[in-house]
Amino acid sequence: MATTEELKAGFDSLTDEEKVAFVKSIMPSFCQIFSKNPEKMMPEMMPLCRDMMRSCNIDMQGMMKMMGMMGGAMGADKS
Repeated sequence: MATTEELKAGFDSLTDEEKVAFVKSIMPSFCQIFSKNPEKMMPEMMPLCRDMMRSCNIDMQGMMKMMGMMGGAMGADKS
């Protein structure tokens, strides 16, 4: 099995389009892991999300706007 570092290096070598496709492919697994123990996952993931938002200069209002746009796009795909 590949190490975390090897997986990260492989991810970094992908094009942006391939990175998006990869993230989309693993999201169901991530959601399943998160839903098994949200009380454990929230304290682990929220600081990472906040740091990511800060590094990308996105405030909570901007994040909510993006999530709303994604929700609308994902809802459109389900019809």
